[in-house]
Amino acid sequence: MNRLDRYIFGRFIGSFFLFLGLVMMIAVVFDISQKVDNFINKGADLSAIINDYYLNFVAFYGTTFSALIVFLSTIFVTGRMARDTEIVAALTGGVSFPRLIRPFLLGALVLFIGNSFLSHFVIPKTNIARIHFEDTYVQDKIVKRPINIHRQILPDHYIYIETWSPERLGGYHFTYERFDSIGMAEKLTADFVRYDTATEKWQVDNWTLRSWLPSGQMEIESGRRMDTLFEFKPNTISPDLRSTATMTSPELLKYLKRERISGSEAIIAHEMEWHKRIAYPFSTFILVFIAVVLSSEKRRGGIGGQIALGLLIAVIYIFFMQLGGVLISIPGINAFMAIWLPNFLFTILGSILYLKAAK
Repeated sequence: MNRLDRYIFGRFIGSFFLFLGLVMMIAVVFDISQKVDNFINKGADLSAIINDYYLNFVAFYGTTFSALIVFLSTIFVTGRMARDTEIVAALTGGVSFPRLIRPFLLGALVLFIGNSFLSHFVIPKTNIARIHFEDTYVQDKIVKRPINIHRQILPDHYIYIETWSPERLGGYHFTYERFDSIGMAEKLTADFVRYDTATEKWQVDNWTLRSWLPSGQMEIESGRRMDTLFEFKPNTISPDLRSTATMTSPELLKYLKRERISGSEAIIAHEMEWHKRIAYPFSTFILVFIAVVLSSEKRRGGIGGQIALGLLIAVIYIFFMQLGGVLISIPGINAFMAIWLPNFLFTILGSILYLKAAK
């Protein structure tokens, strides 16, 4: 890395953290103005507000929108270099345009590694305290009671619950069916099933167990109450769409494997969470590349016009990010396509701008 690379790299990283600090300060001020009444009315402690919420708030949103922040900071740095004719001097001195982009991409690589580590391992842990604080002091948690739930727990193992109560961790009219190569091997039915968090066992009330012997005869057992172990937890029956945000990526991959087997309707939302952790940090490379190409030419409007154009592109990118939740409802569009679509489109845009700027 020569002197020019170190100069650009230093300004790039410094501007990123400057913009990150400014944006997060503004975000915190706006968030406080909207939620201060909730904090007062629900008696939130000051230390909890700072340590459990806003420190984790900054970590979560700073990581989520770091690619857009680095995009604006790149435009700022490149625009100032173009305004001061530093880019012209470098090109005149024999530095090629692709070579000029290299220190920016090196900075993007450093931020990508840091952002990926945070997204996969750190932010899920900080989300636990942040989400718990929001449920306690910010918003009233709406409890939904799913009905007619069908799940595959293991190969050839299926459960059915007519009505599930998340706050009681219990459900009515429970059925557990196990099949073998011949047909149904066992069928357990119960009026009520409940998960005991202390013993980590399930309690079934008014149960009946039917077992089919190899001879074809059926045995029937019944009882008032039985404590037993099942190969599933309450979140398998009624998954919280926010639960995957609190899982590290290794935990999330294991969870996705179980959810695909169970046939949960929430699998798409969980898959989108996984792809976001890869696609959003990777967009740093694409947005930095576009920002350098876009602002490397000295323009009559100056750096203000370039920043305004950058804000417009950032808004368009955010629009496509939010569009993923709508696209997923279109047949043939999976979670991968819905989340990676902005990166694909902006890669094409960056290639067109680069070919134009290279001339």
